[in-house]
Amino acid sequence: MSTFVLVHGACQGEWVWEKVKPELEALGHKVATLDLPGSGQDMTPPQQVTLDLYVEKVSDLIKQQNEKVILVGHSMGGLVITQTAEKVHDKIDKLVYLCAFLPKNGESLISKSEGEKGPEFELNEADMTLGPKLETVEETFFNAVEDEALKLASMKRCRPQALAPFTQPVIITEEKFGSVDRIYIETTLDNAIPISFQRRMNTETPCSKVITMEADHAPFLSKPEELVNHLNQVSKS
Repeated sequence: MSTFVLVHGACQGEWVWEKVKPELEALGHKVATLDLPGSGQDMTPPQQVTLDLYVEKVSDLIKQQNEKVILVGHSMGGLVITQTAEKVHDKIDKLVYLCAFLPKNGESLISKSEGEKGPEFELNEADMTLGPKLETVEETFFNAVEDEALKLASMKRCRPQALAPFTQPVIITEEKFGSVDRIYIETTLDNAIPISFQRRMNTETPCSKVITMEADHAPFLSKPEELVNHLNQVSKS
């Protein structure tokens, strides 16, 4: 059995894994999650939040585990696990990009997204945060979630996202980041990171395996059982 560390994306928190974590644990895996600084229930002021701070928190969680981990990053979490792999590559068995950003050296989320379709964000200059336009949240992030109560609850739990992690480039090397096995789980119904963009990223930075789900940008809500099955299979490969 494996140890999973699950990293959420922008505007969300560890709550996104509530349907996935217990099912993986029921299969015998160990699962660790966290709220990134300034996300979920973490009250770090957004002005203090950086990609480096994200990486520090995730690295600390990984170091607490007794074995190498399978590090999963959703959406913006792809940048976090990429930079984390550069820092603690010897503690990571596999990287799993779940409809996530997969940057090359020197790229930030904003530079990687240039010219691509994606969420419409509004900037709050006073606290240096970005938030998706409320009228677009459902169709952008949760368009295939059939449970209306779950969808509404999830929309209400989203928070504005600190801006700095969007602008900071990753600095990675083939010797460290490049030494870790990479798997990409792509989602064909995704309106936040369209499938064409996902496929461009996992082609530019090749992965040992690409798994395709007919899901939206929230497969942990719309297709949790299928996602758990894929992660379980990843642990056996």
